Amino acid sequence: MVYKLVAKYKLERELAYKVKISGRPKIPINPLFVERVVKIRKEDDYGSEKIHFVLRQEGFVVSQRQIQRILDEQGLTEPCEKRRGQRKYVRYQWPISNYMWHTDWSELGNKQYIAFIDDRSRRIMRSGEFTNATAENAIFLLHQAILTNEVSPVIILSDKGSQFYANIRTKSGEKGISQFEEEVKALGIEFWTSRRNHPQTNGKMEKWFDTMKQRKKRHPNESFQDFIKWYNEKRIHHALEYKTPEHVYQEKL
Repeated sequence: MVYKLVAKYKLERELAYKVKISGRPKIPINPLFVERVVKIRKEDDYGSEKIHFVLRQEGFVVSQRQIQRILDEQGLTEPCEKRRGQRKYVRYQWPISNYMWHTDWSELGNKQYIAFIDDRSRRIMRSGEFTNATAENAIFLLHQAILTNEVSPVIILSDKGSQFYANIRTKSGEKGISQFEEEVKALGIEFWTSRRNHPQTNGKMEKWFDTMKQRKKRHPNESFQDFIKWYNEKRIHHALEYKTPEHVYQEKL
């Protein structure tokens, strides 16, 4: 072993014992390709997985690892405490469009937002901005969703918020009925609610609100209706096999 070390030193001198950088050497990337990746990221807020899919459709043959490298080097990724890795989850969804719609309220800035989302396609059936999160506004938007799309869902799923669900019981101990529940029943729609302290049941709404807030942060001048149009008609989804909500909605009618 000593003879080998001496021979290596004679051949390479000081470089023989220099600490080697682990991993593969970086491959130079075409600046035009970097520009294309950055453009997709800034316009559509896609991560490396979706950008990789879009570029493959355009005929590029580059690994997702290289795309992630570009995003990291350009400062377009946010710190992630949990390391990226394989996702382990079970996806539940109805096989056809308009069987179930999800709904919920969320606050952003000084406004309250509500939407009705189709379970199968993730398509926004109707959404609105209001100053107050009330049952009256939820009912108003529900009627708008039914009229503009000319369809009514079989089931509506919400959380147990007071705008949707009667949390107060009568003097006899029976559960009351909310204004929203009465309206849904009159329309012939079943009303389901998620379990308390279990937002995953209405996870499609939670995910949509998160997308809305992240999009607003990156594109503060974009109007709410332009965001809805982008989300329905342009944004591809991993869960939809990289198709848009509008495409899957029409496909599964």
